[in-house]
Amino acid sequence: MRCGTFAVDEKKTNGMQFKDVIGQQPVKQELIRSVEEDKLSHAQLLLGESGTGALPLALAYAQYLNCRDRQEGDSCGKCPACLKAQKYIHPDIHFSFPFIANKTD
Repeated sequence: MRCGTFAVDEKKTNGMQFKDVIGQQPVKQELIRSVEEDKLSHAQLLLGESGTGALPLALAYAQYLNCRDRQEGDSCGKCPACLKAQKYIHPDIHFSFPFIANKTD
């Protein structure tokens, strides 16, 4: 799923919810629909060039998936799972970043 350019509300610093990701309504609705219909893939790749906001969207999606009290179209932001996701300490959310080594590394 390719994410286009969108802005993020930088005033909020304690995690990410779909409501904090400005724009990208079709992508957000598709992610929400897949959860509501219980049709989840074993993996999701949110691809976007640097600065497009794919990471905030991925964080919002991960928080939504793990939320214990989902609201209509978003995570609650208050349950233990959301609080852990907001602090980047949720045991079921893992981060993977590319690493390119040169011959001296």
